[in-house]
This record gives sequence, structure tokens and C-alpha cells, in this order.
Amino acid sequence: MTELVIKKWGNSLAARIPKVIADMIRLEKDQTVTIEAKDGRIIITPVREKKKYTLDELLSQCDPMAISLDAEDKAWLNDKPVGKEW
Repeated sequence: MTELVIKKWGNSLAARIPKVIADMIRLEKDQTVTIEAKDGRIIITPVREKKKYTLDELLSQCDPMAISLDAEDKAWLNDKPVGKEW
């Protein structure tokens, strides 16, 4: 456990997070965090960015042989347009 001193920063209070603690939770400068007070404690949690995949990246992970079409699906794919679909 590490102790630190709370300082005044404008109208707020601030605590410096020691490097060893920041490294342990992979916290970086300018990273967004969530903060909440719960049961008399302050909980700070880093927000992890979710990777956004392109359609090509997602499709490259798919095995086309893993998909099996039943007779109804095959018939639907082979049907001609009946209206103004295209």
C-alpha cells in the first residue's frame, strides 16, 4: 500500500499516482479514467479503448467452409428478383 498527500488543485483536490502504481494498471498520461466513491473508498479505473475492426478485418477471420447452406438457403440465393430489388 502506498500513502500519498491530497493537494488542492484549483477548486478541486488532486492526488498524484506513483509511477509504479500507474505501470501496474497500464495507466498512461492523458488516458481517460472513471472515478467513483464506494464504501468510503475512491475507485479509479482506466477506460480501455475497444478496437474498431473494418469489415475486411472481420471477414478475414471467417472460414467460408464453416458455413453450410440448407436447400432453402440455396434456393433463395438462386431466385431471380421478383420486384425492383436491383
